[in-house]
Amino acid sequence: MNMACAPVLRRSWSIYASLRCKVPSTLRSHLVNTSRSLSVERQENIMTVFDRKAKRIQKDRTTLLPDYEVYDYMKEEVGYRLFDRMCDVKRKFKLAIDLGCGRGYVSRHLLADMAEKLYMCDSSEKLLAQAQVSPEVPTTKMVVDEEALPFEPDLADIVFSSLSLHWVNDLPGCFKQVHRTLKNDGVFLGCMYGGDTVFELRVALQLAETEREGGFSPHISPFTSAQDLGNLLNRAGFTMLTLDTDEFTIKYPSMFELMMDLKGMGENNCSWSRRPSLHRDTMKAAAAIYQDMYGDEEGVPATFQVLNFIGWKPDPSQPKAAERGSQDFSFKDLDRLSELTKDIEKFKVDANVTDNDDKS
Repeated sequence: MNMACAPVLRRSWSIYASLRCKVPSTLRSHLVNTSRSLSVERQENIMTVFDRKAKRIQKDRTTLLPDYEVYDYMKEEVGYRLFDRMCDVKRKFKLAIDLGCGRGYVSRHLLADMAEKLYMCDSSEKLLAQAQVSPEVPTTKMVVDEEALPFEPDLADIVFSSLSLHWVNDLPGCFKQVHRTLKNDGVFLGCMYGGDTVFELRVALQLAETEREGGFSPHISPFTSAQDLGNLLNRAGFTMLTLDTDEFTIKYPSMFELMMDLKGMGENNCSWSRRPSLHRDTMKAAAAIYQDMYGDEEGVPATFQVLNFIGWKPDPSQPKAAERGSQDFSFKDLDRLSELTKDIEKFKVDANVTDNDDKS
């Protein structure tokens, strides 16, 4: 495959159902009947944007490719970065859950001092069969729909997910289920594609289809913004949220190689409003527009925006914000911070001298 992978160009920071589950009998004590518990939580209307069955079929088809590893470059890179972030959490988890594990892009790196037990979950049974497991952590593979988690409350110490949740219809409901599954002071760590992902392809297809057919339909699935992601995590009950954004730019020979790779990744469109096909003339026009607007002599770039997040389930042991008015300095005095610090140190020294004189 003729393509060159470029490193991260920019790193910016922001503060921002059907259930198919096959598990051994030894794990059934951890599972609950989700139909009744979910019906209580899902009182708001849920927009069904994605065809979850179509997405599972798309994932299954990637397992039939003889060279499927060739298309995993983005998921392997992002998965290792998520593992590196997990290493910053200095504790050993009794039970970890990899939600939407794919081929084990994160789980394969886990070490014995990070987790005692691991559940690898994915909606595609065929993809799960190809998943690599950690050689150091006891692992159980489970076929689980991200929209209907079968776990009992207060079960896991950590839930992590890499490049899977952007295909979930009920993202608020999914976050609430993760929150319920976690123990107090449990951590939810993950990443998903953001709104600027393959925007070049979206623009080229829309312009070409409008020019040749007098209108356009969505060919790129909608993605979540960083601000919306933070709001959803906060609504689900997570605290001490941290979000940041990575952007990867990858060069391809043309638009067609990009679309082929997206299909090989299992990231092709599965929205209900998608068109089954595009006219050949429209495709040629889109490739020409893509090259003209964004390309150069080396090919065309494609941007992949990844939103990284971490949130914690509340617990009394967690640090809390200081009370209002308890600060030593005001923000309006930041330009005089060094001067004020010296005055306070001098005041403390004088107070100690006075206290010693009184004692003597």
